[in-house]
Amino acid sequence: MNGTERRRRYALLAEAASDCRGARFARRLSGTEGPRFADLAKVPDWLTEPPERQERIACLAALLRHRRAIDTELSGPRLAMLAATVGEDLLDAACEMPLSPPLDDAPLPTPDQLVAEGRRLLHAGLPGPFADRFPGARDDAQARALTMSAESIAAVLA
Repeated sequence: MNGTERRRRYALLAEAASDCRGARFARRLSGTEGPRFADLAKVPDWLTEPPERQERIACLAALLRHRRAIDTELSGPRLAMLAATVGEDLLDAACEMPLSPPLDDAPLPTPDQLVAEGRRLLHAGLPGPFADRFPGARDDAQARALTMSAESIAAVLA
């Protein structure tokens, strides 16, 4: 990570976890940690993307998470509904990726549930200091890996 990238990520982290005296005091009282240097590497690029691009990344992350369920789905109309909701280009790109280790053997959710799950995955991968702004932030390594893969695919499709 070069100096410019480090400063950009630090600015995002500082925005999410204010480091003023009051914020430090509140964190100390609540027993939560403030931002650490290691959190800089975990700040995702999607935070600075426009909302529609964030939505595409979220959809891709959820598609990658449910890739096994998509491969075993026999219902053509159900897959067509999924493609209509997330976009055929995203569904095709996700299906061309190698299978990743499953988080669990969850069945394929409805298209709306899949989009909502994608948003949860984006937030789950965020470092702890983002919890005030994104309540689902829990520094989940698997969610972060899925999100990073989704970001890479979205960049290629752009």
